[in-house]
Amino acid sequence: MTPVYIILLVLAALIIIGLAFYAGKLFAKVRLQNIKNEQAIAAQKSLIKKNNDKLTESIVLIAKAVSEEQCELSEAAIRICRLLEKVYLEQDANFPAKFPALHELDTFLADYPTHAGYKALKRQERMRFDVKRSQQEERLKDAIINECITLKTFTVTPNQ
Repeated sequence: MTPVYIILLVLAALIIIGLAFYAGKLFAKVRLQNIKNEQAIAAQKSLIKKNNDKLTESIVLIAKAVSEEQCELSEAAIRICRLLEKVYLEQDANFPAKFPALHELDTFLADYPTHAGYKALKRQERMRFDVKRSQQEERLKDAIINECITLKTFTVTPNQ
């Protein structure tokens, strides 16, 4: 072999070794990034579970209060529907279809004035609102109580 071939072989070997070293460094960076991503995903899932557990606890508590007649149906419908909206699930659980009476009352009350708006109404208007609300509550009472009995055992499952 001539010295030119030896130099070219050594040069080729150095280039291959350099490229292999560089590829190894890149693979190590990718592996480290994957580990960090997995840790971030695990942390996010933990936060989601903690939040869902807190929401679930509140939903169950309100449902128990309704079934024990310690909470007005309107208040329960509004609160439960807002809490169900905040529950994080990977797939839509379609809570309005599962709990139609609660959502119907919540939708009915959506345009009603609250707090200062309600206090600003004349007495006669407030009475009119209260009568309409009472009629809706009475009409949906049995269905809402049945839904709350179901919600007393509400849990969040990944496939829900």
